[in-house]
Amino acid sequence: MDTNLEKRINELEAKNAFQEDAIERLSSEVRKQQQEITALNHQLTSALDLLLKGSEIQDSEEKPPHY
Repeated sequence: MDTNLEKRINELEAKNAFQEDAIERLSSEVRKQQQEITALNHQLTSALDLLLKGSEIQDSEEKPPHY
């Protein structure tokens, strides 16, 4: 009985260690992805700002319709 109990405890400890490792790897990946999302958000915002500024410049250079 004790041998069976020790075997079960060892198996549970091994599973627990594996799950802790898996959780840590997943957490690390989520952190990396969040950093990438943040960087992409900044790039998108910058690109949109440039696009809007270019649109404003183009609008101001157009001749009025009565020309």
